[in-house]
Amino acid sequence: MKTTFAINWQYGVATHSGWFRMVNEDRSLLRIGSTDKGEPYAVAVIADGMGGSGDGGQASETALETVKQWLDEQLPALLRSKNIWLALAPSTDRLFHDINNQLIELGKLFGSRIGTTLTFVFLFSETYFICHIGDCRIYKISRKNRISQITKDQSWAAEQVRKGRLTRLQALKHPKRHVLLQCLGMQKELKLIKRTGFYTKHNTFLLCSDGFYNRVSDMSIERLLREGEQMQPDLQNICDLLIDKALDKRSNDNISILLLRSAASTLTPWKRLYHRCKNFNILFPVEWRK
Repeated sequence: MKTTFAINWQYGVATHSGWFRMVNEDRSLLRIGSTDKGEPYAVAVIADGMGGSGDGGQASETALETVKQWLDEQLPALLRSKNIWLALAPSTDRLFHDINNQLIELGKLFGSRIGTTLTFVFLFSETYFICHIGDCRIYKISRKNRISQITKDQSWAAEQVRKGRLTRLQALKHPKRHVLLQCLGMQKELKLIKRTGFYTKHNTFLLCSDGFYNRVSDMSIERLLREGEQMQPDLQNICDLLIDKALDKRSNDNISILLLRSAASTLTPWKRLYHRCKNFNILFPVEWRK
């Protein structure tokens, strides 16, 4: 695939239905832009439709189309607001609940419930904001290609691992490993995970569906990232390399990967320090930072 590079961002996107699936029910979205003042921002989204509960492709497609509408109609006003960080959380909360209500109504129309995961990240002014439900993941990658998962898997198996009842290896093989505790379209009450943090031009964000990380371990991801950077440090080529590795492992699920990196830092060190102190002490409630 061709090199994917924008003025302020580097990125790569790749997806595959997997070895044994005829339909790909994963969806991903990347929106890159700038404010009226020329400040760059990026929004990356990934959704994994639940094929076992009806039309998973319809569910993830509906979610992404609604996100696109939000990007067109709501985000411009947020970017012009005096305090985008205070306005962003309730706005994305309404977005996720709107998608949830749409999917519940579609399920009634189809006569079968349809559902999807949805993982959303907004990057702006060296700050990231995540709104997440389900078991897609976001990894934050350091300059030395060390990865850190910054989302929480809302699945039965992951919950058992966190409680010490299963090992990670046992969870990968457990019959209930695909059971989700939270997703859109299945229940009225949502337990959304929101998180904020900081990044630099040396950080890369990896968004992926479970069809990828269930076949490629964290250690293997780090090794592949190093190999990809050494061979050709282009995020699209690295995306393709990661997809090929998952296919080599005979992934039987849809696989989707999105890599995103800031191409330049926009803040001076003093402004960055002020920005971070201001955000942490005033803008973000404590629970968002956990």
